This record gives sequence, C-alpha cells and structure tokens, in this order.
Amino acid sequence: MNFVDSEKMRKEREKNKKLKKIILISMIALTVLIIGLAILIVFLVRNPNEIVTYIDGQKIKGFNQILDIQTDENGKTQIYIKIRDFAAYLNKVDSTFEYKTYKGDYFPKTEDENKCYIIRNEFEVAIFTAKSNTIYKLNLQKDNSEYEEHIIEKPSFLNNGDLYTSVEGIEKGYNVRFIFDEKTKTIRIFTLDTLIQSYSSDIASKNLANYGTLEIDEDNHNNWKTVFEQMLVVRTSEKKYGILKTDYSEFILEPQYDDIEYISSSKTFLVKSNNKVGLFSKEGKRKINMIYEEMYSMGKESNLYRVRINKQYGVVDENGQNVIYPQYSNIGIDISDYSFNNIKNGYILLDDLIPVKQDRKWGFYSIKNKKFVTNGFIYTNIGCQSVKSGSNIYPAMIIPECDVIVVGDELNKYWLMDKTGNDDIIPHVLEQIYLHLDNGKANYYMVYNERESNIVSYLNNRK
Repeated sequence: MNFVDSEKMRKEREKNKKLKKIILISMIALTVLIIGLAILIVFLVRNPNEIVTYIDGQKIKGFNQILDIQTDENGKTQIYIKIRDFAAYLNKVDSTFEYKTYKGDYFPKTEDENKCYIIRNEFEVAIFTAKSNTIYKLNLQKDNSEYEEHIIEKPSFLNNGDLYTSVEGIEKGYNVRFIFDEKTKTIRIFTLDTLIQSYSSDIASKNLANYGTLEIDEDNHNNWKTVFEQMLVVRTSEKKYGILKTDYSEFILEPQYDDIEYISSSKTFLVKSNNKVGLFSKEGKRKINMIYEEMYSMGKESNLYRVRINKQYGVVDENGQNVIYPQYSNIGIDISDYSFNNIKNGYILLDDLIPVKQDRKWGFYSIKNKKFVTNGFIYTNIGCQSVKSGSNIYPAMIIPECDVIVVGDELNKYWLMDKTGNDDIIPHVLEQIYLHLDNGKANYYMVYNERESNIVSYLNNRK
C-alpha cells in the first residue's frame, strides 16, 4: 500500500468518527428535546395557562374574557367575574333561562353605572352595587316588595365600566355552584335547574321510608335553593311537605306539614301546619313554636320576624322571644310608594327603627336601644305622599344623608325625626317633603310657608 492510499484511509476513518460523534450528539439532543416536550406537555396539562370552563357539563369557549384573575397575599388565585356578561353564557347553555341584565337599579329604573341587576325568567331579581357586600334579591313568584339581603365577604367593584363580583357573589346572585380546581385550572359551574332535575329524576325512582313517591315542587323556585345546603324540600302525593338530605340518609323534617318556605338569607324554614306557622333551623330544630297565623322575615340580618296572632302583630327574635309583644295593628310599612327613596325594607328603617302601628297612629321601636323611642303613637303618616307634581319629583320617606325619617299628622303637616325620636330637628311645620332626581342623584327638599329649601344644605348650615 502506498503512502497516498494510507493517508486516504486515515482521513476516511476520521471522517467516520466525526460523523458518528455528530449522530450521537444529535441523538442525545433529540432525546433531551423529547423529554423536554414530554415534561412541558405534562406541565401544561397540570398547569394550563388558560382556564377551561364547563357549565352543566358543556365546555364553554371564551369564558376567560369575562374573568379578572388575581393572586391574594397567600398566593391563592382569586377569581372575579363580570356580573352582566355571565348571564349570556348561561343563556347559551340553556335558552329557557332567559336571563336579562341591565345597568342601574331595578326599581326605580336608573342608569347608574355603579349598579346592575339580573332578572331570571320571572323567578327572581338580583341587584349588585359597586363597593357593597350586599346583594338584594326580590322573589318575583311572590306578590311583595320586600327584598332579601345576602351578605358576601368581598364587595363588588367597577372596572372599566363593568361591574365585577367574587365567586361567592356569582353563586348567590345567579344561584349556581361554582367549583374552581386550581391545579388543573378548571372551572365547573352547575346551575340550580340542572341540580334539581338530577335529584327530581332520582327521587321519582325511590320509595323512601314508606312515604310513597316523593317529588320536588317544580313551581317553588325559592325552595330549590336548599340543594346548596345539601337539603331538598319534598312533598308527598297527599301534598304534605318535608325536608330530606340530598344523600337520602334521613329526613330533617318528615313530610307531614302543610307547607314549607325556605329563607335562604338565614338558612331557616317557615313551616306551616293546621294554619299555624313556626320557624325551624336547617338542622330541623324548632326555633319558634308553630303558634302564629303569619310570620315574615324582617331581613337586614336582624334575625327578627314579624308575627301575627289573634289578628295582632308583634316581633319575635329567632329563638321565639318577644321583642315587641303582639298587640299592635301592624308592624312595618308599605314601601311601594317610596321606591325612588331606594328603600328595600319596610320593616326596619335607617337600619334601626321598626315602625309600629296602634289603631291609626305610628310609633317607632329601636332595635339598638331595645325600646320605643317615640312617646307613644303620635304620627298619622310615615313619609310624605302629598307632593307637588313635577318632572322627577317623588315622595320621600327618609333622608339617608341625615339619618332622619319623614313623619306627619292627620292634617298632612310634616316633621323630620331622628333615631332618638327627636322630631324638633327643623323648627317649622312642613307642608311638603320630597325628593328630586337629577341624573340619578336624589336631592331632598322641604316646603314651609310656600318656601322651598334643600334639606341637607339647611341642616348642614345649622351645625
């Protein structure tokens, strides 16, 4: 073999070594890449960048667009949702929901961007307010103007013209169950209708404790909400009502009552039998004996109830103890004529005073001081209805900025009374007291000697 051939073979060997080295490096790199991709895939599955949402089992596209996702001081994810936009996603899942949403207050109608309300198919109205922890709800299946209050931990807030609320707020306002799995970044939402339909079908196939076939009242939407407390209001074929645990393990109240009405804000039950009504806890404990002809929750987180016995009205607390002995003509006032005053509760005014009527006159009982603050029953009117006609002028009952109530006599003369019962706040007998709405803001006026004055300005100047 000559020198030329030897050199050629050496170069060939070096070339093969380099090629093998390149192949080995490439294989190692490819292996690392595959492992990296596998790790990335696993990571993305366990820690997806975008939250996946299901409503009643249906995968929902674009839901992230209505979310405001934050991290709290403990590193935990907090989700806030655009209140009005949430309705559209529910309607897409089931068009029979017929949710409608509006800016402002439900009644009177306003364009206040700090408020919004949702209406569910003639069942219920829920009102949200920026910077407020309270959701007001009105049951449209009942002929009343009294709102139920639901207190949530975190207040709603306004951001770029949209009102947001927490997961708790969405659950309370829309009557849904909202489950967020932070590890898989998955949201699962279950509507009240789907939950009830599931239990209705299941119960129809059972024969529980020899009561025969039970059913859930499909017309009483308010009682459906017990499912969120792992309970069901059920009735027999004889129209006797009871409360059953959702695991069917036992009855909280056996089906032997004429009617049951759930109070979701306090998680209690008004229970009727033989034309008498009492109050039961969600554990089935009797809190107020079934001795009253009527009973209504007075709201305001007061745990107070207006009761009627022998055609006389009074107030009892959640344990049945008399707060106002039932001996009066009425408790609370009709607020339907004062809706522009933004009054949601006619039983408790200014968060403290209960209007009490004896014959044709009114007095006031203070919850805080646990006594009557008026010297007997001296007022014929609460609120001023006889106001001058004019654009955006409405009757006034309270002036919230001043913590006073409008009271009057049989001659339609009026005063302002504070929480202590003092009605000598203004040294004049007033002819009219009304509010004027200006771009959604209420301004309060009084008229005496045919002279008109702004009440808030007048009282501030006297200080």
